[in-house]
This record gives sequence, C-alpha cells and structure tokens, in this order.
Amino acid sequence: MGTLSILIVDDDKMILELLKLGFERYGLKVLTAGNGSDAWDLFKRKHIDFVVTDIMMPGFNGKELARRIRNESPKTRIALMTGAEAEDMEELLNNGTADYFFLKPFDINYMCKTFIGEALTI
Repeated sequence: MGTLSILIVDDDKMILELLKLGFERYGLKVLTAGNGSDAWDLFKRKHIDFVVTDIMMPGFNGKELARRIRNESPKTRIALMTGAEAEDMEELLNNGTADYFFLKPFDINYMCKTFIGEALTI
C-alpha cells in the first residue's frame, strides 16, 4: 500500500495546521483547503483517501462538500467536524454522507486514531 492521502478543510488556519501536523505524524500525505470550493477542486484533481472537513465555512459548506465527494467517490472515508451544535449529524452519519463526526475541541491523537483506524501502520 502506498502513502495514504488526506484532505483537510477548514477556514480556521490554526485548525488546519494542527490537523496537518497531526496526520503527518501518522504518515499521511496531507492536502489542505480553506473552503469547500477549493477542496472540491483539489479532490477532483488528486487521489484522496480521506477527507476531514469543517461544516461551517464560507461558500459551500462541509455537508455539501461531503455529499459531492460521496457521490463522486463512495469509498472515500469522510469525517465532519464542527464547533457548533449539529442537530443533523445523526442523519448525515446514518444516510452515509459521512463516516465520522467530531465536535471541536477534540483530541488530535484520538481523531487520527479513530478516523484512520487500521489503515495506518503506527
């Protein structure tokens, strides 16, 4: 298996950097985007195994990004994260739009281990 890749999407630069460093520590190739539109463009051009996206962002949000990615690539694993209440998270998880949900603030090691799971050699 080659190096796994992850796309991290958040309009908060500090969270992007934190997640980038965390997932690099677990051996992933990390791509980042500050909004849904840039993330979608990257996703269409690159091979991406995993996506972690904030829900609330300017332009189209993380839920819309997750729906587009799921339609384009059903096997890509997707995690949604938010710092706000997310009343529709259970529905998004149950209908297959996302595989995981994380509420900010979160423990970066817990997120990496939970989201990536057995796909990583730690």
